[in-house]
Amino acid sequence: MLLANLYVDKIDLAPYFTPGDCRAAGFPDCREFLAALKEGRLKPEDCPSLSPAKRYALSLALRAGEILPPVQSLELPRPVPAELYEINEPDAASPVLATANSEFTLMVLTGLLALTVSPFYLLLVDCRGDTADMAMIYRSFTPQRLDQALEAHKLAAKVTHRRLVIPGVLAPLKEESAAYLTGWDIVAGPICAGELPLFMGEKWQPPEE
Repeated sequence: MLLANLYVDKIDLAPYFTPGDCRAAGFPDCREFLAALKEGRLKPEDCPSLSPAKRYALSLALRAGEILPPVQSLELPRPVPAELYEINEPDAASPVLATANSEFTLMVLTGLLALTVSPFYLLLVDCRGDTADMAMIYRSFTPQRLDQALEAHKLAAKVTHRRLVIPGVLAPLKEESAAYLTGWDIVAGPICAGELPLFMGEKWQPPEE
């Protein structure tokens, strides 16, 4: 079976660590610190100065190739209903993630979201079943369709904030979407889902032991 590209090689750890974090782990600069992590010479649990949530998120990013469910490379779209999924009983302050309504995209994200106790809204936008990267290529993810999804599920009434995270592969649509969706702060997340826990910071809490 030919597997889809989940962009694990696009994970970028550098933005999530300060020089102080790196020195606290015993490294003179972040380049050596990150190299030690990637090569397995340093484990997240060896970094007590990092918060438990950050150590957990880092462990997921470093093992993204193992934890993300393998999905088949598609020749044709595999749509699922453009639903709103409420993960871990979200409330008015919970983050909103928006992505394409591909069966395989949903599989990857729900598999990842099963690894946190934090609440999220996961909004699927009708992209005819394209994955997020294909939705960018075919322009099936548009500000208009995103707006339709927000309106259909009354997201503005469910949350008190107006911050919406879209996949990093859709970053070129960020400005256009922000201009169309007045009042919403459109944020481009990471390209690889495995980086999402680090991107969310303390809003991604590990399951209790």
